[in-house]
Amino acid sequence: MRMRGRTVVVVVAAGLMTGCTADAAPVATASAEPSVTASESPTATPTPTPTVDVTVPPERPEAMGTASADGAAAAASYFISLFPYINATGDLTEWDALASPECDFCAGVRANVTDLHSRGHRNIGDAEILASTGTEVDAGRWYSARLHVVIAASVDLDRDGAIVDEHPEENREIDVVMTWSDGWTIDEVGPAATPTT
Repeated sequence: MRMRGRTVVVVVAAGLMTGCTADAAPVATASAEPSVTASESPTATPTPTPTVDVTVPPERPEAMGTASADGAAAAASYFISLFPYINATGDLTEWDALASPECDFCAGVRANVTDLHSRGHRNIGDAEILASTGTEVDAGRWYSARLHVVIAASVDLDRDGAIVDEHPEENREIDVVMTWSDGWTIDEVGPAATPTT
């Protein structure tokens, strides 16, 4: 799913590729017995991996109920996990409940989703949060979280289900700034800050 107009976020990190080495080929040995040719068996067609139904809203994690570093990480993860759902359905209820009116990123995503659905389109694609870490900035008030997110390749579909646009996979690390006041408010989302050396 693609975050249009987002300077960020979300939502990713570089994947590690592991290489496989082939075993050395067996050395043929002479044998008095005739060789037997194995018959080819039919190759099974791989079954596609089931995809997540992005039209079902994600569940709020229990940890979101606490003003703590863990609660901040859970709240940030939940907020970003709403991205595929709002793009697929246009339902911004939970997004709006968490987003601060001053959050530019939040407003930008909202505007893009509203525009997409006003044209009768929807975006289908998933996002996976690979890691999340919360930080307490001012106990009981201000927090931040860093997320590592992979946004899967996605497609925009029209009313008839025809593909009208395609978006590549994105791998990002993002920072989420938030406030606690009897619940979480997302103040801003942006690319992860580069550590100073």
